Amino acid sequence: MQQTLIIKFPVASVYINPKANTEVNTQAIYSSCVHLLEARTDGWCKIKMIDQEEGWVKRIHLTQNPKYQRQFHLYPVKNLFAHIYRVAETTPFPPLMTLPFGAKVKLCEMQDLTARWLHVELANSKKAWVQRGDLDLHPLIKQPDQIIPFAMQFIGIPYTWGGSSSFGYDCSGFIQMLFREMGYTIPRNARDQVNWNHFLMVDDKNLQERDILFFGEKKVTHVGLYLGRGQFLHAGVRDAAPIIGISNLAATSYTYITARRLITNEV
Repeated sequence: MQQTLIIKFPVASVYINPKANTEVNTQAIYSSCVHLLEARTDGWCKIKMIDQEEGWVKRIHLTQNPKYQRQFHLYPVKNLFAHIYRVAETTPFPPLMTLPFGAKVKLCEMQDLTARWLHVELANSKKAWVQRGDLDLHPLIKQPDQIIPFAMQFIGIPYTWGGSSSFGYDCSGFIQMLFREMGYTIPRNARDQVNWNHFLMVDDKNLQERDILFFGEKKVTHVGLYLGRGQFLHAGVRDAAPIIGISNLAATSYTYITARRLITNEV
């Protein structure tokens, strides 16, 4: 039986090989549950993530905590970043850590949820404090018509190869996060996303808002979210700036290949 562990660092890079100078395949954010596939004596562990991606992380990024594995009383960070403090005050000490969007913390019981500061338990079982405005205390699955306004708040976040957090996304990591907010677990990489079985192929002359656009030469290497009026949102390079931003489909340096649309009546 595979052991389930928790990511205890804000963001853990997941490498293709058990060496820090090899390619990053993806990232796992704080509070993510992962399956342990192999543990080496040099401190590297092979893991499988919820989207079935596999790779290697350092053992120091992992912990075992049944309270988090059950995911009870966990609430996600709703802002792009959230500071976690050792006391309910911003001035005496620097943050213990800064968590990205979507990372979850466990609320301690018996407290006033309308107060500015909330007492939380971390993945390592230590207690800390977070400001209430950084957490989503009533998380809901987003509807498709909410996804474009939601996605726009990430404009300016840096492009990061393998990035899967608000510290930095790559193109497919950004799209995967948007679908996760709608309750879907889609493949991690653009080459696999284009073949996802809940997508419908779209005629190039019939593009609609929220369609997913795929780019490349002989194979798919890039992906973005169609905004309408010939524009799309993506994590990539725009005017030499590696950020999440809006590009024009007719003027982009990325070569358009095809588009897909979510089959929403399957939800």
